[in-house]
Amino acid sequence: MTESIRVGTVLLRDGTKLPKALAVTTERYSAGWSFITRSTSAQLNTSVESVGWTLFYMAGEIHTRSFGFNDLSRTDRAVAKVINAVTRDSCNCLEITALKRGAFLGLPYTSLVAHSRHIQRGRSFENPFPMPEEREHSRPLELLYDQAPAGESKTIFGAEAAQAWENEGGSRSESNLRVS
Repeated sequence: MTESIRVGTVLLRDGTKLPKALAVTTERYSAGWSFITRSTSAQLNTSVESVGWTLFYMAGEIHTRSFGFNDLSRTDRAVAKVINAVTRDSCNCLEITALKRGAFLGLPYTSLVAHSRHIQRGRSFENPFPMPEEREHSRPLELLYDQAPAGESKTIFGAEAAQAWENEGGSRSESNLRVS
């Protein structure tokens, strides 16, 4: 399972709708996710586009690091963190772009870098997982703008603005203020 996680591995959320003409072989990885076998991300992108769908590559890297003495569990934890981030991005696919194993102060770690990917029909990204309902304490934007200001407020222009500025302690000279 974890030995299949390497640079170039593409994981796909189970239940993702794919075109019937797209032949993708997957192997179960973890709860709700499978990795695509016998296909690189470039090959997958070409196949997806050939049937009129799009494989989005989201900007922004997802960096995770996991510590521990067992390599398999360390890698699985790092991948789980990436899966959580991709799920928050509302994407159904991810690609591992860097994998590094090392040690810090004698404690082994696995560092993982990934990008969110998303397969869908069409050329504009559509969020299949809408945001949850607004919380009770948040107010609609219209209410913020419909309320009267707390204090007396008046908009002034030109000479009135210059006079108000002078009255508040500003100095007026021909070189730094011109009112027309």
